Amino acid sequence: MLKQVTVFLGLLVFLAGCGVSSTITNDTETEELSVALNEEWQEEQNELEKNYQTLLDSGEYDEDNIYIKLNPYEASPLSALLLFQTDEAMKVEISVAGKDEETTIKNSFDDYTTKHSIPVLGLYANTKNQVTVTLTDKAGNSMEKSVTIKTGALPDSLAKIEVKEADTQKMELGDSEVTFVVPSTKQAYAFDTNGDVRWYSTRYNSHIFKELDNGNLLYLTKESNDANTYNVLLETDYLGKIYKRYDFSSASATNETGQSEGETTVIHHDGIELPNGNLLLTVSDGSQYIEDTMIELNRETGEIEKTIDLKDLLPESFYEEYDSTSREDGKIDWFHQNSVDYDELDNSIIISGRNQDTMMKIDYDTKEIKWIMGDGSGWPESYQKYFLAGTVKASGGQHAAIVLPDQDENDETTDVLFYDNNISVTRGEEETSEKYSTARQVRINEEEMTIEEIWDFGEDLGSAYYTKIIGSARYLTATNNRLVNFGYRDEGTASSIMEVTKDGKTIFNVDLTDFPTSAWAYRAERFSLYNDKWQYQLQ
Repeated sequence: MLKQVTVFLGLLVFLAGCGVSSTITNDTETEELSVALNEEWQEEQNELEKNYQTLLDSGEYDEDNIYIKLNPYEASPLSALLLFQTDEAMKVEISVAGKDEETTIKNSFDDYTTKHSIPVLGLYANTKNQVTVTLTDKAGNSMEKSVTIKTGALPDSLAKIEVKEADTQKMELGDSEVTFVVPSTKQAYAFDTNGDVRWYSTRYNSHIFKELDNGNLLYLTKESNDANTYNVLLETDYLGKIYKRYDFSSASATNETGQSEGETTVIHHDGIELPNGNLLLTVSDGSQYIEDTMIELNRETGEIEKTIDLKDLLPESFYEEYDSTSREDGKIDWFHQNSVDYDELDNSIIISGRNQDTMMKIDYDTKEIKWIMGDGSGWPESYQKYFLAGTVKASGGQHAAIVLPDQDENDETTDVLFYDNNISVTRGEEETSEKYSTARQVRINEEEMTIEEIWDFGEDLGSAYYTKIIGSARYLTATNNRLVNFGYRDEGTASSIMEVTKDGKTIFNVDLTDFPTSAWAYRAERFSLYNDKWQYQLQ
């Protein structure tokens, strides 16, 4: 069944405070964007799981004869599913042997049961993997069993990974934490501290790869890998099981390079989960102005519940007279929103607009601007009250702005971490533009409307690590380390990912090379294959 929801983005106005939306008309010719909650995949997946359940219930498989299904959902080749029964109720612990202690991947399944469907993640490619299965009964008696799982070779489209440094004693690592490469195209994948790939998806991915509150993944892909448009949004998991699928029409899809031909995408740069469980996504509105609109998508119904059009918030001259960049297809990418993050303390969102060299905080209910970080020159007088005061360098073409956990025990301040590409597109700092790129942490006092810089990393690396587009900085909560991704080095032929301590010491340094065009690291993430929120279940 397809539940079809059609809106004219750019014409949809959300009436603040009353929860009502309406459609208006103007003189601008717009393309129609539709979103469908697709449930057609469920029958095939249910049949697959029904077969697994039959095998589990058959009684043919026990602790001495474990059924092994490699790549159980045909999307995650370095995963497997173990099926077996035990006479007594037992809990299970598994361990995928690594090349050393730091790369051994472990997980415990603490429910006592006689029927076991155990997901195995973190296998090596082209290897006879040794997996230890430890069974413990309620009395504390344990036994160990060992299984061998043979995997196939990696696809050629993954990058060559060179680990230049890995201080595992200082890195943020758990029993199953690995570093994920979120690409602009091709496969998403993850590698360990030795640079060995321990997870990848056969489904191509572009930009959207996020962990949801339930431990699943938000994953942007295509109808098929040879399709032209990234317009299928999945809620999936590391095994490849699908939980939700949303299909977007390709009417408003754009090419990220501005060309008239080549791959296109509908959700162009970011998507997050809101506290109500809905998804906030960056899209284009179908007009000549692109990458300047957000929609709130109902997670359960696929309906668009709210639209935020940045043309309604910012000066008309910014988009009507924009000429800082140009595109072959004639579209006007005046804002180029490349990130959005939610601040739960005041129900607001922080967004980054690359082509305006600007970051902003917006009240999510009223859509009113709360503050602006950037160079205030060239803005109308009515906007000057929003600009933060301080001596902080204006960012240039920045990416991936995120709100950090409280850093100073002061409710009046907000710390924001972002990646400053340091290229002056429209109003960045000209003096240092294109000389280096940095990860930066700033502290904003919203009562006093001031800003100060707290931390930065990258300036000393100079032009060798300058990246005119893409990049990210992530905060690792257990150690206060930062994971910094210089995604577009050497004109897009290399990406470099570093883990850096609070005092600026590099403890993990990786180069990625020899990847297909545009398959660079758009963002880098550090996730656990077995997070504490996800629990696999058959059907």
